[in-house]
Amino acid sequence: MKRTAYRGVSLKEAEVVVNQQRYDRNESRDFDNGVAARSLFGSGIYLINDVELAAQYAFCHAEAENEEQAVVLKQKISFNHPFILNYQYSESRLRRTAINWKYGDTGFLEEQLKENKSEISKQIGEAIKEYLLHHSYDGIVYHINEEIIYYIIYDQDSQIDNIEIDLAFNINDLKVKNIL
Repeated sequence: MKRTAYRGVSLKEAEVVVNQQRYDRNESRDFDNGVAARSLFGSGIYLINDVELAAQYAFCHAEAENEEQAVVLKQKISFNHPFILNYQYSESRLRRTAINWKYGDTGFLEEQLKENKSEISKQIGEAIKEYLLHHSYDGIVYHINEEIIYYIIYDQDSQIDNIEIDLAFNINDLKVKNIL
């Protein structure tokens, strides 16, 4: 399965990614304002099919990094055996299956959840990734709805090609126009 996917980043990150043709940063990230982005499905590269939504992510990343320029990167992605999430097989069902596969009884995780939600979220994400890789899946195609699809890539070196800048913009221009 081959697709075109997008990722929103700051200009500094975009320059490095395009030059290296690979991402250095996974999805998990702590922003200065206390907001955190977590990898719900384990470490990997998280992409999306929608340019406008990728531009919103780009705006957030540029703003968090105190940069004026935001960039949407476009790339070709491929899956040999993706796990499909949609209305028939939900995110919560995958989470339960992976936790039961890895830990058996989920009481262990429920107790830990009370202690450190961020750390347990990371453990659950990695358990999902481990479960999927163990069952020969190379990533996830997550149909949020009929229009929005997230892609989670677990082996970017073999699954992502031709990373290029699709769109660049100044976030201050959008702030003035109150667009994003």
